[in-house]
Amino acid sequence: MEEKLDLEKAVEEEKKEVEGTVVPDKPVASAPAESSDEPEGKEEEAPEAVNINKEELKKQLNEAYNELGQKFFKEVCQQPMSGRPRELPRPSLFTDQITRIKSVKEKIDRIVATELAAKGLKACPDCENEVVLESRFCNMCGYKFPVKNDEKKMRPTPVPRCKQCGANLEPDSIFCSACGKRQ
Repeated sequence: MEEKLDLEKAVEEEKKEVEGTVVPDKPVASAPAESSDEPEGKEEEAPEAVNINKEELKKQLNEAYNELGQKFFKEVCQQPMSGRPRELPRPSLFTDQITRIKSVKEKIDRIVATELAAKGLKACPDCENEVVLESRFCNMCGYKFPVKNDEKKMRPTPVPRCKQCGANLEPDSIFCSACGKRQ
């Protein structure tokens, strides 16, 4: 139950953050704070609002890509031919568009990750396939998800086993206590 409340809070925080970027003259701090004590009907409206904001972010992303493409076209394709090979423009010319694209993509990725986490899933960064949260590898492309430090600590240390009979051994034993085989 606590996980569900945490996910709902994360969705609400993301919604507030997205609303703050969509409407620039509306400060984020003035957004009404929603508590988990509200009626259940209000909880059903949150995913719709997130979807609307996600669609708005996708429009902003497309606009940024179009702006980047137009600027690149002006810099590269509309320059007169001088007989020598064209040089690519300096990347610093496109910094504003690239920064905007990265920012919007990160917001969309956070919304999608929150939605998937609510379903017990996560997205593979390589192929974007949806996999179970506990997965260590993607079942489509084989991507190995990074292991968190907490997960490493939770794994039990392997118990040494006898090469002959498979019995558990003491960590510093030289002979198996079950079959007597030298290890």
